Amino acid sequence: MPENTEPAAPAEDDATARRVAAHVRGRSHRAEQRGLAGWLAGMSVRARWVVIAAGALVAVTLLAVGVDIASSAGRVHPGVRVAGVAVGGMTRIEAARRIDSGIKPLLERPVKVSLDAESWDLTAAQIGASVDATRLAAAAYGIGRGTDVVSTISERFSAWFGRQDVALAVTPDEVLLSGVLGDIDKAVGVAPVDASVEVSSTAVRLVPATQGKGIDRTVARGNILTAFASNDRSVSLALVPRPASITEDGARAAYDTARKMVSAPLTLTYDKKRWEVPAATVGGWLAFRSAGATETAGAVAGTLECYLDSAEVSASVVPLVKEVGKVAQDASFKVSSGTVSIVPAQDGLGVDAEDLATRLMQALTGSGERVVELPMKRVAPAITTDAAKGMGITTRLSTYTTSYASSNTPRVNNIHLLADALNGTLVAPGAVFSFNGTIGPRTAAKGYQEANAIVNGKLVPQLGGGVCQIGTTIFNTVFFSGLPVVERHNHSLYISHYPKGRDATVSWGGPDFQFRNDTGNWVLIATSYSNSTVTVSLYGTTTGYKVAYSTGAFTNTVAFPVREIKDATLPKGTKVVEEKGVSGRSIVVTRTVTKNGVVVHKDSFKSVYKPAEEVVRVGTKVSAPSTPPTSTP
Repeated sequence: MPENTEPAAPAEDDATARRVAAHVRGRSHRAEQRGLAGWLAGMSVRARWVVIAAGALVAVTLLAVGVDIASSAGRVHPGVRVAGVAVGGMTRIEAARRIDSGIKPLLERPVKVSLDAESWDLTAAQIGASVDATRLAAAAYGIGRGTDVVSTISERFSAWFGRQDVALAVTPDEVLLSGVLGDIDKAVGVAPVDASVEVSSTAVRLVPATQGKGIDRTVARGNILTAFASNDRSVSLALVPRPASITEDGARAAYDTARKMVSAPLTLTYDKKRWEVPAATVGGWLAFRSAGATETAGAVAGTLECYLDSAEVSASVVPLVKEVGKVAQDASFKVSSGTVSIVPAQDGLGVDAEDLATRLMQALTGSGERVVELPMKRVAPAITTDAAKGMGITTRLSTYTTSYASSNTPRVNNIHLLADALNGTLVAPGAVFSFNGTIGPRTAAKGYQEANAIVNGKLVPQLGGGVCQIGTTIFNTVFFSGLPVVERHNHSLYISHYPKGRDATVSWGGPDFQFRNDTGNWVLIATSYSNSTVTVSLYGTTTGYKVAYSTGAFTNTVAFPVREIKDATLPKGTKVVEEKGVSGRSIVVTRTVTKNGVVVHKDSFKSVYKPAEEVVRVGTKVSAPSTPPTSTP
């Protein structure tokens, strides 16, 4: 139906008029059937006039109603109101507009909610309050248009005298209103505290429940919506008791169970070995949780259950039984002279935690001996031998070696630690390798030492110094493998002993090095090192990639600044270079990766190096003039 087009209402009004006419005709027809003249003749004169007057009144009334129905066809009956807003004589669309504009000022007024000394001014926006004007207009239009003739007449007479006022219905956003009620409840309420059981060593205590208090949200909701629909904009709330979910009676069974469980020590056995667990240790295993509700004497209350905390049990049991267990060994890869082989996986032997928990509960709560034989089960490795074979790691894809001074012991230590952390890393098909994500922070707890690193364009001692040696090495390995480089950063200063434009810096919380495994199989990162070299290799399934590259010339050369420092310990005019300067420059390395003569991808790696100042110490010391020797006569 087009907008602003009224429904075909006159047909409905015609039907009502027809019902009234039929009502009149029916009365006349019945009178005729009984023989009106004969019937009246049998009455007294006074009775006949009463009947005639009543009939005339009914006829006039029905006639008036019929005329009223015809005159108000398609419009709200005159005199009808909606929450005090007059809509009589209007079409439903006009009535909806009038209701919307008439109610809007009412909704814009806040409702004051109070409880004792606390109060809150709620706006319609805060609770998403709204009025469906179209529905209210339809309700107003329906007055005097019912199917029952008597009700129709009654409603229309009532409307004529202004007694038909449709009540306002305010609809909230239930999520917003619930949040507002929750904030109020949190501000003034006190949460109940369930009964609980406390265990300290072998001492067990039943802690009684504490009753809380809060607002009745259902009542509060209704009162707030009523206030928004009326001129009385105040709502007074009251606190009601809020019982705990678990009472002492609901927690007593858990209390009794806990006391029994810590009443004596426990013995664990396996084969011919035995371990005694003190009762105090058992007490540390106990935990409690809600076990649902039960009905007692017509009241529903929650119950508390005592159980064994699996983490606490494992923390105590695993060290005891480590001599009979065996850690599963994942399948791994061994690299030698460019070839890779698989080191088979080994099954482990460990405690069946689920079975152990069942046995412990039976022993600790039963009436028999408190002895439990440890249930052991096979522990499968995370990477089986078959899984390793299916990874497709058979061929060396690329390898690269860089060198460094063996005299810097802390730096060499860090390089070796980093290489060990990288060695054996597996990169899934389609996954992105992150240097920082794999290595993690370089900390003293991991064995890293302070060594020189470039920070803000200067060489300074830093924990983990030497990390960029590994970063540069793995970047070049990936560079020549043809795999896509996702992230790479050059050093801030040019370092001549790295390949031109092919260095890479990494820092925890800062620059990272990342590459993507775009092969259909896994990629293995393998490392090896000596006191002066480190090698990083990639192994996987042959990709068929061929790599060609070109290194551009240095451009944008910027001379390094020189800073002189006066030194009174050096003879005047003497100059000593304390820190050698490095010129700033830029360079671009382009890599082209092809497969079967088709370019897979082509990328450029641009490096921009800042100049580093040269520090020169200049002597200012002046030598004292020599005194000629004197002779003695």
